[in-house]
Amino acid sequence: MKSSLTIATCCAAIAGAVPFSSRHRSILPRAPQYTDPQLLNNILSLEHFQDAFYRQGVANFTQAQFAEAGFNSDFYLNLTDIASHEHTHVTSLTTSLLQLNVTPVAECSYYFNVTSPQGFVQAATLIESVSVSSYIGLLAKLHGAAYQTLFSSVLAVEARHSSFIRASLGLQPFATPFDTPLDLDEAYTLTQLYTLSCPQENPLALKNFPTLSSSFSNHAVGSLGSKDGGMIGEEVLFITYGKDIKVGSDCEPIYAAFLTITGPVFSPTIRVPENGGFKTTVPAPPKGYAPINGFVHVVLSSSNTTLTDDNILAGPASIEIWPK
Repeated sequence: MKSSLTIATCCAAIAGAVPFSSRHRSILPRAPQYTDPQLLNNILSLEHFQDAFYRQGVANFTQAQFAEAGFNSDFYLNLTDIASHEHTHVTSLTTSLLQLNVTPVAECSYYFNVTSPQGFVQAATLIESVSVSSYIGLLAKLHGAAYQTLFSSVLAVEARHSSFIRASLGLQPFATPFDTPLDLDEAYTLTQLYTLSCPQENPLALKNFPTLSSSFSNHAVGSLGSKDGGMIGEEVLFITYGKDIKVGSDCEPIYAAFLTITGPVFSPTIRVPENGGFKTTVPAPPKGYAPINGFVHVVLSSSNTTLTDDNILAGPASIEIWPK
């Protein structure tokens, strides 16, 4: 059996041989072609998720509790507006699917593990980021012009929700000039962090990648979002849960792919045998690429040239990157 030192030395040598960001080609189409009704049901599943989250938040915490946590007097009222928007999205999508004689997906059972108003708003940063990125990815797949117009309208509202939530936490409301699309499977993986079960009749056949968490230095970033974050050039650790990542030999390289609108930016990782994790440095985007800042989604991959469902090994993890 190889020692941890041998593994670390071997992998460090391989990682060192590949410059950071040396491979950054655009994302290839990674999913099969979907019909508009299938895509509408995917969107409805996401809206059910958000509807449940805000419905529970408004029910579980009072205006006074949010005020005690440091949020201003208007925050709770705006939160109820967001909850109303998400419920309206659910009813509108359900009606559209019924008019197409398509069975709408039902709401799943969720556990958001939120125990305080502050924790609720921190979780909302991830949920709104996933929502915006999912809509960007889905809009490119829709065929009907009427649906494209409708969901462009919804995307604009979701982006406003995201900015409001970020500002309430003291984060920059609009941290980047370009938001990043998420693939259907990537978005599904993030929502599954909070999903206990779904009705068997729900017609969604999506891939759930292994869970990926992240941390900068000694402060956790993980899946909930917070003021904690890091900058380009800083070291970040990724840890998978529920599955050991094994790709051929112990020294076969694994890459962290930082997703951007202009394609993934790859950075080689070094295995950390003591915790099964993978560490890397946040890469600077190549010339002509979108900035890597704000709420950034990262996956682990066996490839440093393209991303497909076959070579994504875990994630996404969602981390906050501050501009220098």
